[in-house]
Amino acid sequence: MFNRFLSPAQQEWLQIFEQFSASNIAPYADEWDLSETMPDSVIEQLVHNGWLGGLAKTEHGGLGFDATTFGLLNMAIGAGSGSLTGLLNVHSMMLKTIEDWGTQEQQQRFLTPLVKGEIIGAFAQTEVSAGGDSKNLTTRVEDCGDELSIHGQKSWITFAQSADLFLIFGKYQGLDTAVLLPANTPGLTVTAKKNMLGFRSAHLAMLDFNDCRVPKTNIIGKPGFGQNIIANSALDYGRISVAWAAVGIQQAALSASVHRASSRSTFGTFLADQGIIRGYLAEMSGSLLASQLTCLSATKAKEAKDEDALEQILQAKLFASHEAGISAAKAVQIHGGHGCDEINGVSRLYRDAKILQIVEGSNELQKMLIGKQLCTRYSHHAH
Repeated sequence: MFNRFLSPAQQEWLQIFEQFSASNIAPYADEWDLSETMPDSVIEQLVHNGWLGGLAKTEHGGLGFDATTFGLLNMAIGAGSGSLTGLLNVHSMMLKTIEDWGTQEQQQRFLTPLVKGEIIGAFAQTEVSAGGDSKNLTTRVEDCGDELSIHGQKSWITFAQSADLFLIFGKYQGLDTAVLLPANTPGLTVTAKKNMLGFRSAHLAMLDFNDCRVPKTNIIGKPGFGQNIIANSALDYGRISVAWAAVGIQQAALSASVHRASSRSTFGTFLADQGIIRGYLAEMSGSLLASQLTCLSATKAKEAKDEDALEQILQAKLFASHEAGISAAKAVQIHGGHGCDEINGVSRLYRDAKILQIVEGSNELQKMLIGKQLCTRYSHHAH
């Protein structure tokens, strides 16, 4: 229903994304989830289509996707596999960081391979004792002549098992600093994180840094820029990815529920003929449309560089992921015991929806940030 608000090019892209997801992702997502793997073949398909580098400017070899088209890609992929949107998320955050903040030398070394998908990028911010609290990171970046030495640990890093390049956030001379760290750097240990509640095929891992040496030229921006990069560049796209992926989960939950309700009978009638089930479906449909429009408003604001773009992106991530959790829970309820079985896709939707309420800043953090934005805006207007 929201397609009428998309440009002809965006509508065309959406159709391509949805056809790809329905054919190449959705039929296999449960199998990937159970085995906690993401096959190279599907990643290679994303690379072949140019979608991993889709956000990059055309002059850098990308497709020049606007924020809305990037969102639509995450929505379509998310309807098939929430885990796979994690790759679009972290790889795109790395790519945009280097495109927006990297030196010419960094762009020559890393941007083209990232755009072409020759290397996979991952975003390493979260620590056990500092999730969304980026000002209290314990990872240390120390001077060693012309080199930097990195010590510390990062937790639950998405697609870290597959990544060739990490963007590490730590303290350098007391300042929040972002550093590029190739995965083959001696002293780096990557440990797969298994048995997570959701995003099981998103190749999550722990990173341990024990005197990892990189050139000082691997600092992005300059010392003290870590927080600026997070706040002003990368996380906008990370949250857009999460918000639209949540819309995809709502779509999949509604579709599975309509199919189940139309084919399963109890007490002599189909579920679809029972008022309470129709009520659930109506609520799921309404929250899906509201989430689509909220996300669309946010990405349009990002494209227009509107003053309230950040606030809208935060709201989209908060609202869509919250509603995805509710819709997925209703899908499980409609499916009954069948919905609690791990081989049934709706249980995966339920688990992945919960992850989306936590990644790229928990929803509680989103509320804090939105409240801060509102107070700043209204105090400014008052004066």
